[in-house]
Amino acid sequence: MDLHTLVSLFDSTLHPEPEVRQVAEQQLQQLETHDGFLSTLLQMISSAELPLGTKQAASIYFKNRVRRSWSTGQRATEQHPPIGDNDRSVTRDNILGAIYAAPQAIKLQLTECLGVILKYDFPEKWPQFIVHIKELLHAQDAQKVYTGLMALLEVIKVYRFSTTKREIVDEIAKELFPQVQKIADDTVNSDDELAMRMAWVSFKAYYNSIQSGLPLAFQEPANLVAWGTSFIKMIEKPVSFDKDTVDEENAKEPVYKAKKWAIRSVNRLYGRYGNSALLPSSSTKQFGAFAKLFTVNFLPQILQVYLKQIEGYTTGRVWMSLRVRSLVAQLLSDCVKEKSAWKLLKPHVEGIVSHFIFPQLCFSESDQELWEDNPVEYVQKRVDPLDDFGSANLAASNLLIDLAVDRKKATLNTILTFVNSVLTNYSQSPEEARDPRAKDGALSMMSSLCGSLCSRKSPVYDTLPSFLLTHVIPEFNSKHGFLRARALDTYCRYSSIEFPDAQINRSILESVLGLLNDTELPVRVHAALALQPMIEDDNIRDLIASHLPHVMQVFLNLTNEIDSDTITHVIEEFVEVFADRMSPFAVQLGQQLCDTFMRVMGEVSASTSQDLDSFDMDDTSDKTMAAMGVLKTMGTLLEEVVFPVVRYVLDQRMVDLYDEVYEILDCCMFAVKAVSPNAWNLFTAIYASFKSDGIDFIEEMLPSLDNYVTYGIDVVASSSEVQARLFDIIETVMKSDRVGENDRICACKLAEAIMLNGRGKVDGMIPGFISLAAAYLLVSDAIETPAFLVYALEVILNALHYSPVITLNVLEQYKWTEGIFTRLIQSIGKFNRVNDKKLLILGLTSVLSVPVAQLPASLQNGLSQLFEGVLQTFRSLGQAIEARDALEKMYEGADSDDDSDGEFEWDGGDDDDFDGIGEDDDDASKALGGDNDDSDGFGSDDDDFDEGLEEEFSLETPLDSINAYIHLQERLAEMQGTNTAAYNVVVQSLNPENSQFLQSLIEEANKQRAEQQASDSQKNDSSIPDNWDESEEESESEDEAPKAKPAAKPKAKPVKQEEPSEEESEDEDEETQRLRARKLQQEADLKNTEDLFSGLSIRDNNMNKVLSELNPKTQADFDEFQKAIVERVQKADKSRLYTGFLEKLIRDLVAPLKDTEVRKFASALTSLANEKQRLAREAVKPKKKNKKALVAAPPKDQMDMTDYSRGHYEDDDDDFM
Repeated sequence: MDLHTLVSLFDSTLHPEPEVRQVAEQQLQQLETHDGFLSTLLQMISSAELPLGTKQAASIYFKNRVRRSWSTGQRATEQHPPIGDNDRSVTRDNILGAIYAAPQAIKLQLTECLGVILKYDFPEKWPQFIVHIKELLHAQDAQKVYTGLMALLEVIKVYRFSTTKREIVDEIAKELFPQVQKIADDTVNSDDELAMRMAWVSFKAYYNSIQSGLPLAFQEPANLVAWGTSFIKMIEKPVSFDKDTVDEENAKEPVYKAKKWAIRSVNRLYGRYGNSALLPSSSTKQFGAFAKLFTVNFLPQILQVYLKQIEGYTTGRVWMSLRVRSLVAQLLSDCVKEKSAWKLLKPHVEGIVSHFIFPQLCFSESDQELWEDNPVEYVQKRVDPLDDFGSANLAASNLLIDLAVDRKKATLNTILTFVNSVLTNYSQSPEEARDPRAKDGALSMMSSLCGSLCSRKSPVYDTLPSFLLTHVIPEFNSKHGFLRARALDTYCRYSSIEFPDAQINRSILESVLGLLNDTELPVRVHAALALQPMIEDDNIRDLIASHLPHVMQVFLNLTNEIDSDTITHVIEEFVEVFADRMSPFAVQLGQQLCDTFMRVMGEVSASTSQDLDSFDMDDTSDKTMAAMGVLKTMGTLLEEVVFPVVRYVLDQRMVDLYDEVYEILDCCMFAVKAVSPNAWNLFTAIYASFKSDGIDFIEEMLPSLDNYVTYGIDVVASSSEVQARLFDIIETVMKSDRVGENDRICACKLAEAIMLNGRGKVDGMIPGFISLAAAYLLVSDAIETPAFLVYALEVILNALHYSPVITLNVLEQYKWTEGIFTRLIQSIGKFNRVNDKKLLILGLTSVLSVPVAQLPASLQNGLSQLFEGVLQTFRSLGQAIEARDALEKMYEGADSDDDSDGEFEWDGGDDDDFDGIGEDDDDASKALGGDNDDSDGFGSDDDDFDEGLEEEFSLETPLDSINAYIHLQERLAEMQGTNTAAYNVVVQSLNPENSQFLQSLIEEANKQRAEQQASDSQKNDSSIPDNWDESEEESESEDEAPKAKPAAKPKAKPVKQEEPSEEESEDEDEETQRLRARKLQQEADLKNTEDLFSGLSIRDNNMNKVLSELNPKTQADFDEFQKAIVERVQKADKSRLYTGFLEKLIRDLVAPLKDTEVRKFASALTSLANEKQRLAREAVKPKKKNKKALVAAPPKDQMDMTDYSRGHYEDDDDDFM
């Protein structure tokens, strides 16, 4: 590769003429596939003669080439030309030298490339890399040492979150970090910029090495002393600054970066390994000794250093960046939870609250500047916690909450006294002497404490109405915009507080409605948010309804001013609550939302098309989240407005939005119970997206596909193309190695929907469905979970119910009959849901309708066994129905008699005795993994419970209308008349007990048939009674003759229990008999549970062993892993520390993810919180079993038939979120 040619081309890429640049870029793309291209680029970058601009252009091209093509995976090689082996070898040999010789800006580009290379090549293809680093770290040339530190950091970052290759980090810590510590200690005392860069990288490397584990070398007392001394020296290092000019830009200077990473390292050491209160019991053995060492020997000194920094900051002698203030507050929060640290911190609480927390919560000069220059960003920081994650404001707020909650007896009175003094001073001062920023800080403190103060057991609960009326509501009219916004936010947080006079609420509503027209954007946003809790009040809701057109218009205007999903959540809730009033302007609302979505996603597309170096990931993520919120709201509106948006998302393969668009499709089709031509036009786009990359979203697609089948079965039956596409979707999911058993269950559900809804219309699809299920049922160990086993068997049962003749012919043709039916009979006990049992009954009885002479020989001899399976299923059907009804009532949200608030406990123990998980919550500690000698511990047999499938109340299938008892009676009558031989075989083979049980089933069928006729078709579903021990209605007239006692409920056989004697049964009252029957059923269920667990891949029920040994690789492994973790963690959900524990756990778990992935989790949690809030509100309303159209749909003949088918290194905080 000619060096001069490349230099000329890169010079041309900087040419002012676009045509010249384009030609040069095209030539470079052709040359990059040639051997020697990368090595020549490195030669250019290392040259001292070439201009800096040319070298920078070459370094950027080099970085992009390495980042895109160094991987040898299939996807990378398909998308980009591969890099030759010679180029790879030469690059590895020369990149460290290039980093050494390059200027600082290019060093950063090359070190990023080094990280990519190490990710794929170290240690297997580059075993000598550690030797090179060691040589650089011991060099006399400072630039070489700096290069060695940068290279060390990159290799540590590759393995910082790894659990399988943790030994690499441990070995590096042992071999290289002693020298790194010496370098750090030497450079701390220097003021040279390069020395500070070396200290910064040293501390950052240390921090990354302890992300997911603490190397043994770092646990040695001498090592802690050495590194601890370096950390303290760096934190205390005096730095001169100009009070008038210093700002956040100074935080980018190497000295302040070194300070920050020293503090982050200390925080990580203490919060993850050195704090016994936060240390999980499962880690006590590993890190308990270090925690004691840290707490006793190092914590007192480091806490004094932190407090000294706070004192210097409050007096103006020390400048602390926002990030450093946040980190300091985080360590103090951790100290609150640990007893010995709390004793050291307790004397300083008053000063911390008044001089450190309070100033950070006040409206600042930087806030004022942001408010004026970029109100949109201000709103996003204040309203969206994720956008302000890691900020000093949020950390100070969290510290305040920890003090008030975990040490309430020692701190709450101090905090509230301080807040009261600020508010009183403000109200009693003349207007010209009032400090509005101080009041903003006081209200911000009260907003932070709302979770605990709003509890009815709070000692100040009764004073909160007065607080709101005196200090909050009046500020709605403040002349300061930020104070109006703060007052609205505080009111919103305390919206659950009830006022003695209903007129107060009406006055507040009028004020909030007026503030919707405020001149300041943040005030309008907070006014919109304040309306959201008001719609929970029936009286206020009616008043809001009278202003609905204006309110909705304001909401829509806000969505055009700010790209935030927060406003769209409010709109979504208003659309749900006021669905019956939304029709007059539903189309306008939908069209404006559609326009907003198109605008936002157009901006996203424009952003993603930019060069990687100019791509703004944060801005794009914000817009994507806003688009998700718009889509959720649009899901409640009419399809002719939103379907173009759905098609746009699918055609553009915007996978981040698939969940929302499929929810829209589900809502639209379910609302009208039909599939319109517009929806069928979208089916092509759905199929195309599935074939592209949509297989990962089969679970999100399923409800929409089910609607296509359920409400569009005529089109499915008449279109061979639609049938082929549906079958291809099912077949692809069933055969793909890319998905797990949960996804294959979705495929089974879709096949079931086709067979149940298309009986007699899709004969050609049945053999294929049978073959897909048999491929798993007939192969040993092909099925890993009981759930998939049930659904695979139900494919066969559905096929039998569809056509026993077709199904048996297929099974017999491939000699699958005996194997399939053997697996089916052995698994009867695993069919635990009502519809599972119904389908089992339908499938087995359909076989009995086939003439004996036409049955396969293997079944002719097994008819009696099949019928016994039917009877076995009926024995537990009644209990399954009872259990389903009980669960349904529970999910419908009956009012709880418990008046406890649940969110906060005020009756805790002595604060001074509280030591986090270590003492007060010993039970929680045990549940989270500690020893527990109690018999009901997690690993005991008593905790084993049936992992059977849960009832799906929202699912509507043709099985709902089938009465299993009446079906059995009709099938037996049919057999007796037309298939006498089979009838005689099954009836004559019954023993006396089964004969008597069959007779009781016939009597029950007669009874239910009579009840159906008597109800005059008032019910659409089956008339199975909720409780066979009681009649469905009892006469209210005392003169009415008593009704006959209903037939006794069929009882399951007890497990190793004796039936009560006939005399005992007669002496028992009805309730005792019912309790006895329930106990027997529970014992039978326990036996089924043991059978169920025996099929799992994890046979040892000791959860500690499961969590420690399970190494998930497949989707099924991860599903199993998830279940094990959830079961373990939720054991401690009653602890007051549970919420804080989850917060830290989730932070650590999502740390390796990209910010867009983290934001998606945040959106899911926000949606869950909104859903819980909605369910809580609806708990007091009458419930409807089925979905309804949130907006009235137009008449069918007026549907729009339009064919829409036309139509990093420098970023120091990148290690966390």
